[in-house]
Amino acid sequence: MLTQSCRSLTALQLKYKVIPVVENRVQLAQLLEHSRSKVVLLRHCNLFDFVTLLDTAWQREYTVFVNIDHIDGIYPDSAGLSYLAKRLHITGIVSNHPKILSLGKSFGLETIQRIFAVDSTGLETAVESVDTQYVDLLDISPALVIPSLAADLLRWLPLPFIGSGLISTTRQVEAIVRAGASAVATIRPELWSL
Repeated sequence: MLTQSCRSLTALQLKYKVIPVVENRVQLAQLLEHSRSKVVLLRHCNLFDFVTLLDTAWQREYTVFVNIDHIDGIYPDSAGLSYLAKRLHITGIVSNHPKILSLGKSFGLETIQRIFAVDSTGLETAVESVDTQYVDLLDISPALVIPSLAADLLRWLPLPFIGSGLISTTRQVEAIVRAGASAVATIRPELWSL
């Protein structure tokens, strides 16, 4: 039987630098049939509409993350997070709420803290609030700010990071990765094969 740890996003050497963001059953079914990537992030959907597809993803050794702040059908309490980990085979959660990430960690879920980079002071304050005991990875949003952040600020981040939000071109993906992001999460299927 496969364990969550062998599907770890933080342990994977990401072969592809794009994490597909999926919002409906059709997208997930297509991803499972045609994608080379083995990582997916679900958001803005009802997980109970995905049960069969999540079983397929598990059998095919996909690493599945859920943006718990933007998902229907599961409340981010002990019962909900336990269900995600044990019944739906979810690898991890994304949230901008430290309390939810801490609780998710107690159920063996990997955790990604989403940080909104509105300005440098806000980013510094958000990064200072990251508890590396409960957070595995950061998600900087919008990703388009990453190439223009000072290199010193990026080196100051306590964890590896991905970028998400407002990405629409291959050039943007490449610039974000060159600036230090481990990967880029995007809803645009035309970028999923990068």
